[in-house]
Amino acid sequence: MASAFKLVFAVPLLLQLLDICRGGKVGVDYGTDANNLPSPDQVSDLVQKHNIQYLRIYDSDPKVLKSLSNTGIELMVGVHNDDLSKFQSQSYVDSWVKNSILPYYPATKITDISVGVEVTDSPDAANLAVPAMRNVVSALKKVGLQGRIKVSTPLSFGVLSKSYPPSEGAFSSSYEYVLRPLLDFLEENQSPFMVNLYPIYAIGASSLDAVLFKSPSTIFVDPNTRLSYKNIFDAQLDAVFYAIANLNFKTTRSTFDAQTDTVHFTLANTNSRINDIIVTETGWPTHGSRPPHASTHNAKTYNYNVSLDSVDDYANIENAQTYNTNLISHVMGGSGTPAVPGANLDVYIFSLFNENLKQGPEIERNFGLFYPDMGSVYNLNFPGKGTGKSWCIASGQASNSALQNALDWACGHGKADCSAIQPGQRCFQPDTLVSHASFAFNNYYQKNGATDDACSFGGTGIKVSTDPSYGNCIYN
Repeated sequence: MASAFKLVFAVPLLLQLLDICRGGKVGVDYGTDANNLPSPDQVSDLVQKHNIQYLRIYDSDPKVLKSLSNTGIELMVGVHNDDLSKFQSQSYVDSWVKNSILPYYPATKITDISVGVEVTDSPDAANLAVPAMRNVVSALKKVGLQGRIKVSTPLSFGVLSKSYPPSEGAFSSSYEYVLRPLLDFLEENQSPFMVNLYPIYAIGASSLDAVLFKSPSTIFVDPNTRLSYKNIFDAQLDAVFYAIANLNFKTTRSTFDAQTDTVHFTLANTNSRINDIIVTETGWPTHGSRPPHASTHNAKTYNYNVSLDSVDDYANIENAQTYNTNLISHVMGGSGTPAVPGANLDVYIFSLFNENLKQGPEIERNFGLFYPDMGSVYNLNFPGKGTGKSWCIASGQASNSALQNALDWACGHGKADCSAIQPGQRCFQPDTLVSHASFAFNNYYQKNGATDDACSFGGTGIKVSTDPSYGNCIYN
């Protein structure tokens, strides 16, 4: 009986297809669907304090653009779906660029324009998006900014009809009328493909640890590529990589390698390329519930048989802090994804604030990193420029048992001052193991000379160059 053989796609060709050459970066989506947010000038001070170097807004609010002038913060501006009909007029778009972009650029570092948001959710918006994008590029060209400011449109992960296994990622045929001209546009203009990914909605099809980047081992192996996956974020992103390849390129069989028992496949037409992929939204809610009927939408959008009601059990501060902390570590670690190893990933966390007027179920209003009074919902450290000083915090990838043991040692035998994390004290909230351990670790670290050994804690401590202090909780 002949031995079974494996199918492998020529993964390096994905690197040719997806020319990912910029450094990995983590930004934040700054939404304003609320009536209680601080002023743009206050927000500018807030994001600089927390070393947030990249922001995305959903419009071109002149107050926001002005507030970010000369801060060095890179900004992605947006165009609302409701405005896409106006953007069918070249003269209107020319005026928009002249009035909404030129007065602020380059003092405000505008790097991208996102035209519409998840336009495939609306047939009207879907038909208008690419013509609007072409008009924006034309307007930018007239003022000498073509290529300096990239133009694209963020899509929902729901444009995929299949995402498992990742190598068989495919776009829904019902969206092909949008996707083909969109991909043509992106190739012509060397613009990024933008997509919103929310692995939280995959809970039920996989373990919570796999969604939180905490899985200690492989969660599945792609049967075609034999690539191993340890988290859902990588699996979803690779499914998008392959969907682009599978739509634009014909897969052709090559040779059988008897030594490795493998049939190799290659992707044709590799002269064509998408510049890179930006995850324009990802995040985790800290509170909220959703109506029961939402489960049908979830099965369609995220390709998993799981009710969104189950998400309610996981919408809490501890999971949000763990997901976003580990996301940052993953992106900045430079490992890329299994299909595109070493790729530099660009990701935006949704969102800067809890937004009390955001439409949809309650959970949609509780993705914020900050409350409207600018207090932190939980502590999150962004990779900033650094000040020469260092702090020691708890690793979000450590097990709860290891963190608890290290916390008990620091507050007991280690003699850290843990009074501030007692109930009712200034650093008790958020009441999570990672937050409490971070405070105790740093207190011990600073008292003991800020040495590498003082931030060990059995491998659960990590050094950072940005001050983790937040609200009234000052790390000394």
